[in-house]
Formats: sequence, C-alpha cells, structure tokens
Amino acid sequence: MSCTKFKLTTVAALVLAATQANAAIYDVVEVTPTGLTTQATEYFGVAVKPEDIDKTTATPDELLGCFGSASCSESTYPIAVESRVTLEGVSYREEVPFAMDNRFYYLEDYDNFEDYCVGLLEYSTCEGWSSQRWNTWQLEQDMSHVNAEAFIEGVGKVGNFNTIINSIDELSQPVGVNSDGSNVRNNALATAAVTATTESRAWDSIVVDGKLFNVGSISSDVTNDYGNYFSSKAAIWNTDSPIPVLSEWGTSVIEIRGDYIAQGSMRAISYDSVSDTLYGAGYNANYANNDLQDMNASVFVIDKSLTTIEPLTISGPQVDSDGDYKYTNSVATDINANLFVIGHAKRRIAEEGTLDNKIFVSQVTSSNSATSLPTGTFLSGGIFFSGAGGNARSVNNFNEIVGQIDAESSREVDGKERRHRGFIYPYATTGTESTRSTIFKDQAWWLDDLTNDGDVAGNNNKYRIFDATDINDAGVISATAFKCTVNGVTQGYDTTSHNAECQFGSGGNEEVVAVKLIPRSNASSADIQARSTDVAKVERSGAGFGLLSITFLGLLGFRRKFK
Repeated sequence: MSCTKFKLTTVAALVLAATQANAAIYDVVEVTPTGLTTQATEYFGVAVKPEDIDKTTATPDELLGCFGSASCSESTYPIAVESRVTLEGVSYREEVPFAMDNRFYYLEDYDNFEDYCVGLLEYSTCEGWSSQRWNTWQLEQDMSHVNAEAFIEGVGKVGNFNTIINSIDELSQPVGVNSDGSNVRNNALATAAVTATTESRAWDSIVVDGKLFNVGSISSDVTNDYGNYFSSKAAIWNTDSPIPVLSEWGTSVIEIRGDYIAQGSMRAISYDSVSDTLYGAGYNANYANNDLQDMNASVFVIDKSLTTIEPLTISGPQVDSDGDYKYTNSVATDINANLFVIGHAKRRIAEEGTLDNKIFVSQVTSSNSATSLPTGTFLSGGIFFSGAGGNARSVNNFNEIVGQIDAESSREVDGKERRHRGFIYPYATTGTESTRSTIFKDQAWWLDDLTNDGDVAGNNNKYRIFDATDINDAGVISATAFKCTVNGVTQGYDTTSHNAECQFGSGGNEEVVAVKLIPRSNASSADIQARSTDVAKVERSGAGFGLLSITFLGLLGFRRKFK
C-alpha cells in the first residue's frame, strides 16, 4: 500500500491481540480458478450459488443459515470468479458505456475517454485513468482478444471470449455474458436459451412452478452520428421458449431521438407468492420532457404467463426530478422476495467532493402503479456518511445488503478516486429476521470489521475486503480482497488494523484476489471486534526533552473499485 509507515508499540500490540482473540463472525476463503488460458493479474469474486430459506417452515436454527449450529464447509456454496489481464476498456456488463452513455459518444477515441473522466468524474488523474482504459479498448476491437475469463467452483472455466458472470442459477450454472469472438461482442449466457440476433445479456434467474426464468436485455441495431450501436429492452424468457418477452420503454420514448438511443435492462427477478406475480428490477428509458431518454431505476411488474410487463420508475433517484438534474442515470440492482429493492444513482452534481454513485433502497408493494410509483430512499448515517459514494450489489431475503462504500472522505473532484471497502447492512424493513440482524447489532459494517479475529498471523489477517458482490440466504458472500504477499508468498498484514501495512513496505505487495466469506457457526454480536487504526509515533529531539506527536488517520480503505 502507498501509505505512511505505521507501528504499534509492543505493549499495544499484545493488548490488542489479547482483547480480540478468536473474535470474528466470518472466515475468509480465497478461491483461485483453474484451467484459465490467460496470464491474469487480478481475480474478482462475483456471485455465489443461491440458497432460499423458507421462512414459513424453517426452524429458528435453520433461519440462521451458516450462522446456525450446522456449520458450512468451504465447498457448500460455490462462488463464481472472473479474471482480468488488464483493466477493461468498457464494462463487459453494461448495455451502454460507463453505464450512462446512451449516445455511445465516449467510445470514439482517447480524447472522448478523457472527456468522460474530466466532465463526469473530475479526477485530477484523468490522463492515467483514460490511458489505461483506452489502451485495452483498442485491443478489444479484435473480438478474439481475451481479457476476461470466468470460472465457477465445481463447474470449471465458463465460456471462451471475454466472459463475465452476473449470477449463478439454482443448477449452479452461469448467468451472464459471453462474446462469440468474431461477430457479436455480448451474447446472453444462461441455462434457458434465448433467441437474439444482435446484443443480448443475461443478469439473473428464478425458478417458479418448476420453470426457470431468466432476465436481462435484448438489443436491436441502431445507427446515430457516432456509428452503428444498439438499443436495448428489458427482457424475460424461460425454459419453455427461447423467444424473449420485451418490456416497452416509458411513455413518449422512441428508439432513437437525435443521437440519444433508448435503453432498458432487467438486472434481477423475484416472485411474490401472495399476488402470484413476478417482479423485476433494473432501469428503463424515460422521456421526462427532455431529449436525453433518461435511464431511470425501474421496477417491472410481470404477469407470470409473460403476457404483460409494466415498467414503473422509482421516484427519488430518477434523472429528472421536477427539473432538478442531480443524477446522470440510476439503476435498481436487486430485488428480493419481500419486494425490497436496492440500487444506486450516479451523481451529476458533486456532493462533498465526489460525483460517484449514491446508494438507495425502495419498498415495492402490490399497490404500486403508474399513478403510485415506488419511492427510493438514499442510505445515510454510520458508514453511509454524507457524500459517500458506493455500489449496491446484492440483497438476500433477510434484507442483508452487500456492496461497496467509500472508506474515506477525501475529495475526488480535482483529486483521485477514494479508497473503498466492502460492506453489509441488515436493513430493517418487511421480512427482516431479528435473530439474523442482531448478529450484526442491527447496523451496517465494513466487512473487514467482521473478519477480524485478532490473530495477526491468522488466515483472516492476510486479506482486506474492498468489494462484496453477492449474498445468499445462508449468509455466504462472494467478494474481492487485497491479499498481502511478500516475494510471492502470502503473508499477513503487519497488524490487524484497518490501515495496516503489508510487511512495512519491505518486499510486500498487495494482490487482487477472489474470496468467499463464510459465516462462523454460532457466531454472535459478541464476536465482533471492530478493527482499530494504527497510529504513528513521532519523536522530536530538542532543548531539554522529546515531544510525542500523535496523528490519527481518518477512515482508510483500499485502492480501487470493481465496476
């Protein structure tokens, strides 16, 4: 890490170890894929096999999942891993570049990449930010170029050309995107096959009445002043038929208006047994009295027979709110069986020095309609400090949210990207189980606090979690971490603190690795010991005696963000 050298006194280190011994509620397990063909530099944990606990029939102990008396082994719930050789030019997941460029303007040349960074991120490091992405994007014009590979434990390597996995279905098969290496950059990858002639993506799946449904997006060819591109619609299909059912865009939206191309995507799917209705979450184009065809976080109400799909914009994080353009776009990233929705909106106006995403939640009800839209509420308090940027990744049926959040409040505008940490938040709303939420003291945590067992030489202290991407009802989390190595050998960080160095900078190096977090059996809130922050001892010699100056560091996280 490129941070100042820190050192605890021997006495302080001994006290810290004594007070934190055996404390932690998660074990960190690294997952290294096998059978990949590229020399990857980074590995990301991206999805975990689902586990849906029936709350109506489960015993109190079964409700606890892996936190209960029946401990879960490392192999109980496989995760999916992606590799990268270099930083990707443009996200392999998103329908449009940078999740908002529905003109496809920023793909044209290096200067356009820099335009995006300067105009919509405002880093002082935009030259380097742009160069890394532009260099990869040039290589990716040859679709046979492989930069991203995917792997699932117990299944092996998945796909051939720039494959990514958005989720794992109940058959332990991938749901994601795969290039054909020649003609189509993005093809839906799913157990239920889908018919598509151009771009398609699969995001999530669900089994209802023995039938597997997949959701994602299906695109059509569109040309604007910047080239030949795509217009996408949110889509759902099932094992009965490969023909997808497409959602329409919002009122007054047409496929292309000027250079702005309408877009939609369904990112998650859930089922409400009371109303016998499927609900999707994602984003959809909305005219909203301007020509930009805004990409707004949306819920999709779907008849189980797939005869009707009604898109509903989530009020609050939408781009145009009474003429107040606070956001460039917003997306609902997940929805659970309680119809609880999570998502994030990309800031257009800087807030406390950042233009990064802002996380929101929404509770959908069967009474929501075009005249009674669901409402989004932005998270605040605790680790969600005012101005915090983050990404909402996944929520299970116990309303336990995981994702990524800023771990420092330094200015990104005219500065550099903040450091980040993975988090979990047991949100209190319909369907929250108190025996689960009390394990977390009913509050949000950086996951690093929950992996701290006080053992400097232990396995958990080899890692610092900077992103959490998926969580199932058993409580198992897929995540990505920095791992401390010295001369290629895995070592622990110097202390158990948040800002501990990797071997005092003497031959130490941090690698990006995929991990899963497995709850410890019978863990409770008493096992949580928040990590401390190391302090520097500074001695100054002078007339008569030395003075000690103690500097406390703020909230430190880690170096990069997984997009």
